[in-house]
Amino acid sequence: MLTPRVNRMKEKYFNTIPAITAERLVLATEAYQKFAGDAVPIFRAKVVNYIMENMTTLIMEDELIVGTATNAYRGANLHPEFQSSSWYISDIDKITTRSNDPYYISPEDRTTILETLKYWEGKSMEDLSQTVLPAHTRELEKDDIICVGLENGVSGETLCDHEKILTVGIKGYMEECQKNIDNLFPQSMEEQAKVDFWRACIIQCEGLITYAHRMAEEAERMASKCIDEKRKQELLTIAGNCRIVPENPPQNFQQALQSIWFVHVYFHIEVCTTACGFGRFDQYMWPFYKRDVIDEKKITREEALEMLECFYLKACEVYEVRDDWYATSFAGYPMWQILVVGGQTRDGEDATNDLSFLCLEAADELRVTQPTMAVRVWEGTPEKLIKFGCKMIQEGQANPGFFNDNAAIKMCLGKAKCTIEEARDWTIVGCIQPGPGGGGTDGSPDAGYVNMGKMVEFVLHNGVDPVTGKLMGLETGDPREFKNIEEFKDALKKQIIHHYEIIRVSYNLMQSIHMNRYPVIFASMVTKGCVESGKSVQHGGAQYSTAGMYISGAANMADSIAAVEKCVFKDKSITMDELIRACDTNFQGQERLRQLLLNKPEKYGNNLEHVDSIYKEMIHHIADTVQLWKDARGGGYAFGIDTQTLNLSHGLVTGALPDGRLAGEPFCDSASPMMGRDVNGPTATVKSVAAMGQEVLHEGALFNLRFDPKGVQGESGLNIIEGVIKTFFQDGGEHIQINVVDNETLKKAQENPENYKGLMVRVAGYMAYFTELDKKAQDIIIYRTAHLSQN
Repeated sequence: MLTPRVNRMKEKYFNTIPAITAERLVLATEAYQKFAGDAVPIFRAKVVNYIMENMTTLIMEDELIVGTATNAYRGANLHPEFQSSSWYISDIDKITTRSNDPYYISPEDRTTILETLKYWEGKSMEDLSQTVLPAHTRELEKDDIICVGLENGVSGETLCDHEKILTVGIKGYMEECQKNIDNLFPQSMEEQAKVDFWRACIIQCEGLITYAHRMAEEAERMASKCIDEKRKQELLTIAGNCRIVPENPPQNFQQALQSIWFVHVYFHIEVCTTACGFGRFDQYMWPFYKRDVIDEKKITREEALEMLECFYLKACEVYEVRDDWYATSFAGYPMWQILVVGGQTRDGEDATNDLSFLCLEAADELRVTQPTMAVRVWEGTPEKLIKFGCKMIQEGQANPGFFNDNAAIKMCLGKAKCTIEEARDWTIVGCIQPGPGGGGTDGSPDAGYVNMGKMVEFVLHNGVDPVTGKLMGLETGDPREFKNIEEFKDALKKQIIHHYEIIRVSYNLMQSIHMNRYPVIFASMVTKGCVESGKSVQHGGAQYSTAGMYISGAANMADSIAAVEKCVFKDKSITMDELIRACDTNFQGQERLRQLLLNKPEKYGNNLEHVDSIYKEMIHHIADTVQLWKDARGGGYAFGIDTQTLNLSHGLVTGALPDGRLAGEPFCDSASPMMGRDVNGPTATVKSVAAMGQEVLHEGALFNLRFDPKGVQGESGLNIIEGVIKTFFQDGGEHIQINVVDNETLKKAQENPENYKGLMVRVAGYMAYFTELDKKAQDIIIYRTAHLSQN
């Protein structure tokens, strides 16, 4: 049960609207003008250091863990060096009222923002990208056929070396960098670049230490005025903690939590980043928990739980401001802060401990969207841990997600050529992407997505987009002349790979610009390999570097192929020309034909071997091709299925398809079947999804499943959930996340959102409050098949 403190903090969280503030924008602008002329890494470090020296030190009532990314509770920063001032200005009023992820902006901040942004006109990475990308690529993006990463964000989803941070402290990094400088007398441009990077690391370390000490001063100031003796002592403890960490190694559990939070909040001040996961939290925090709670009994388990819940609530305070397209395609304020528990040790023993359970207990009690919990499962995982997670799912929390150790280990060995020990130590880098453990993996965010619905349309129209009439794809021939399904698939494969190649070339260009203009200093420093090599993650300094390519509409693609094969080539019930004309007119007057396409061919998601083999063939072809490519840093491209809510925006621009989907409707959800088509029960669905052979997908495959609550009640219902998860993993699936909620509840939440503020749903590799999603995103959740429904 939540303590009164945590209850008050949670109530404040639910009653506060996220807000955009002007402070970082103003401070960054001052710093850019003040330090211009320094070498790029040192310049960027001085900018962030200046922000840390001058930003507001904010400590909220009841907090035990402190540190904010902005000068407001649930605040969001603007990062004009990355994101274009043009849409900041044009959307400043719309962003407060839009249905997708709105923010409050005070009148004072609005005035300051508009005035300060004048300096940034045309100066952002986003502005630059529009001048350097080829016109055809920009047009493909504008039409939602592809999207290319890094145009307005950073190149790195940081999973730092938490263990080293807690072992040596930030001072240890500074000493290592200084030693490297002392031992190198530069004799080349490359060597001077290393020295500049190390110096920049030291400057940014100084910035974080300064901020921590300023927080200590603020806590002492508040303590001097506090009349409540208990709170006064808490503030003095906070002050003492901030004097020690993150500069030095922590001495107890609370200090370890504080150190980790200071590091993570710094990521969000430095750049507009997301997916900064907490990694294997129950492993690197275990020594502090064990000593304080079990061995020396300095604090009780209940006190540790309250501290942990305060830490979780801090994770709910960070945001990234997104334009309207991104807010639609990545809906629900996602930040992808994944916290992993369970699994096995580097030596192949079970890693579960009491802190693993405490982490789940904190999530179970709080029921907030951050951090997103991930349970690693292998044959040695205690039944009790799996049951605990399944019970949370059964109660409708949409948390945790479950990950298959065996599949993830194979993915890590394939993508990084790491040791088996590093692979066993894997953790999530990003959303559901497994990466070798130890804090040395940089998984750059979304290199790009390809719209599979458009690829099918291009094949049907010889490269022409039927929506716009423009020649946008490859001319792969008149499909009316195709003699069999193999020719259709070959044309489709050519279209697909062609567009991934456009993404590769464009993304490598974006990476190159980031290397020269936007190296991320602090996040690089705490990623294993960067200090050792003297290179940022943008330059390939991490021990392992990958860049993810993704897909939208995978099931629609497979179902469309199956429909063409069955109805055009095998049964000859329709001609290719009739099919094309029916799709072009959105099946107007052709409902019987549409029902034929919907019901006669096999549909992915029902454990039907033929259509599942089509899905596997197409997905493996993409993976086998793109995973041979190198990015600009020399890292490898990795392929995965993780759509977020791009199935909504990509579906909106795509006409009717041969699978029977109507124009404008959303695509399938990530690796899940098209909504409503998995009709043979949950076991059949998980067997279909696992049948794709997920171990070859180095970025993994995100799988959403939904149950009707009435079908999974009681102990038998709990066994059903656990059985489905275990079946999926036995068949090779990597990841599964489950919503247990009925349509009636979701529709009531649409009608009376004020009564359902805490209703959480799994969207993609993250959770969101259902009432904070706009209606289109809500409808996608409702459209998902509710297995075992009693209706």
